[in-house]
Amino acid sequence: MQGAYKAKYDHLVNCLSELVIRNARLVLPEGVIRGELSVEKGKIQEIAVSGLEKGDTEIDARGKIIMPGVIDTCVHIRARRSSYREDFHDCSVAAIAGGITTIIAMPLDQTTQTPKTIQNLIRAGQKNSLVDFATYASDTEEGLAKNALKITSLGVKSFMIPMWRVINAERGELEQLMRTVKPLDGMITTDARFGEMDQDEKMIKLQKLRKDPSAHAETRPEEIEEKIARKVMEASGHTKCRVHFFPVTTKKTSEVVLEFKKKKLKVSSGTCLHFLTFTKKDMEKFGPFLKVEPPLRTNEDRMALWKALEEGTIDTVASGHTPVFRDEKEEGWKNIWKVPSGIPGLETLLPVMLKNSVTAGRLTLENVVNILCTKPAQIFGLYPRKGIISKGSDADLVMVDFQKETTVNAGKLHSAADWTPYDGLKLKGTPTMTISRGTILMEDGEIIEKLGHGQFLAV
Repeated sequence: MQGAYKAKYDHLVNCLSELVIRNARLVLPEGVIRGELSVEKGKIQEIAVSGLEKGDTEIDARGKIIMPGVIDTCVHIRARRSSYREDFHDCSVAAIAGGITTIIAMPLDQTTQTPKTIQNLIRAGQKNSLVDFATYASDTEEGLAKNALKITSLGVKSFMIPMWRVINAERGELEQLMRTVKPLDGMITTDARFGEMDQDEKMIKLQKLRKDPSAHAETRPEEIEEKIARKVMEASGHTKCRVHFFPVTTKKTSEVVLEFKKKKLKVSSGTCLHFLTFTKKDMEKFGPFLKVEPPLRTNEDRMALWKALEEGTIDTVASGHTPVFRDEKEEGWKNIWKVPSGIPGLETLLPVMLKNSVTAGRLTLENVVNILCTKPAQIFGLYPRKGIISKGSDADLVMVDFQKETTVNAGKLHSAADWTPYDGLKLKGTPTMTISRGTILMEDGEIIEKLGHGQFLAV
């Protein structure tokens, strides 16, 4: 197959570039080829099988994979720095270490509810983030509808509504929100929060009767997620508004997504790595540490998610990164209702995904690049600037070494969280270099800080 690309990429380029990467296996839209690329002014300048002129900086990627930088579409973050929570800086350091060059923030401190708070969040990111970033708008249906025009003028076009609001909303309310968003080239995304559903009489009764870790899942049955998915996608069909359903955690929900995709609607979907890795049976070992929203499902569901990824029903995989601390989680062994949901997963997203997919023989490397890089860029309007190795695209690149074996060590990860459910996991496919818009931000595990390097992206 290498020869098929020679005519397209094998030519001499007679100019000095800022950065040249040689002897790499490049993951391109056409497939994986052995070649080299040059970078100028933060953009990919040329791609060739051989013959590029010497650059200011030369990188020998012999034996390594070069793929586009990962785009993580679900990163829970706080705009404001505190002594015990991650902000943009801490989070972006973990991202860089894991080969992630773009994050889409789901703020934890109500900082995207009005145009003013969105502006504050953008300023915080521009000041502190080391990687490029975007954010979702999040508010009540009334608030989003009222502020939609101002919000989109700031470059935020993805409007996030939690699942409990979807289930409680009348069909007309949901469709009216979509009709407000659609003319602005906006998109509705769902969020896993169940919020007011916990105030349901049946839920309150269960919380009084049981406090063990497994009780949490019983308050979020699979059929609720499926009902929400159908409701959102039916509204999309009536309004032609773009919808990204996230996260898909069950076999039946993936079947609902497929049903509406076959109707050629503007719907996409995603899931989180932990739903592909763990099941509710793992709660017996990890207990409150695996309390997530929605809860973990059955092994049948987990395997169905892998199949849906392979077939393209599920488009993206995100980390769902939530930096909850060990001591906060420990309390859940006695009372699961007092424990925050979520797990840290930003730095481990790419290597664990590679282990569970490519190394395990489930997916090809090209599949994984499509899921972690290309599809997120396309869905959120960043393509072809990002998510692809192509002439003129941002030089967001990650070098991966499949020969190097590493073991996940919670104490060596860069997140503010002090634990990981992947602790002790052996990996092959470790990021050894992260490049953002032509700037090397990580090399062999060493972070090269460029405070304020991150740019705000309109999505």
